[in-house]
Amino acid sequence: MAVPGLLWAVVVSTYLGSSVAQMVTQPQPEVSVQEADTVTLDCTYSTSESDYYLLWYKQPPSGEMIFIILQEAYKQQNATNSRYSVNFQKEAKSFSLRISDSQLEDAAMYFCAYRECQPGTSKLTFGDGTVLTVKPNIQNPDPAVYQLTSSKSSNTSVCLYTDFESQANVSQVTRPVVYSSDSTVLDMGAVGSKSNGVVAWDSRTDVGCEDTFNQTFYSNSGIPCDTKIVEKSFETDMNLNFRNLSVIGFRVLLLKVVGYNLLMTLRLWSS
Repeated sequence: MAVPGLLWAVVVSTYLGSSVAQMVTQPQPEVSVQEADTVTLDCTYSTSESDYYLLWYKQPPSGEMIFIILQEAYKQQNATNSRYSVNFQKEAKSFSLRISDSQLEDAAMYFCAYRECQPGTSKLTFGDGTVLTVKPNIQNPDPAVYQLTSSKSSNTSVCLYTDFESQANVSQVTRPVVYSSDSTVLDMGAVGSKSNGVVAWDSRTDVGCEDTFNQTFYSNSGIPCDTKIVEKSFETDMNLNFRNLSVIGFRVLLLKVVGYNLLMTLRLWSS
């Protein structure tokens, strides 16, 4: 459930023991960036003070508040911290955050904050927040759909849609499925690429996956999505399992032999 920006600010202020004011303004409720690109989050403020602090905080979906960067008003040089940097314009009362080489974990709610520089003052004034969305960089997308079923009978039909470029490529599920997951980014480090995936499942076994997602799919092998054909590739190789068990058995036997020989050696030494 989406939470209004003002409510987020109240939550953040309660967390840090401060109050919300209209002194800090974040004009961008939502911002989207492509992975590895640079994004700028805007923030303006109003104050009659000449000495103060400006800060940026990050709040990921897990809820904790993470401090990012601090700018002291009397310093002319813009603050930097790893991939984070700011563009501080004191005369214009502007304090934007620049995130370079955007990563998927950068997706979060970002808060701009103002703090007076007076002895004994720790009050922070926050903006309403900006939601940053990072779109994964999918190289050479090749959409495919698979229907997964158990070879030993199952009352559930599972449909997997993968390798599509973005969430925009997924139309509403056309069949009355019981559940449908949100788009999930799969980081396939072994092949150096990423992919999007969505899963839908139903309690009926007659659900056709090609009809579940309102898309046109093409098979590299020329074989259409067919439950029996796809199902076969997901069966467990019993011979492989037997071989694995045999290897484990030989290893256990070897360890016992080594242990026995070591025990006999120690007894001979002790005598």
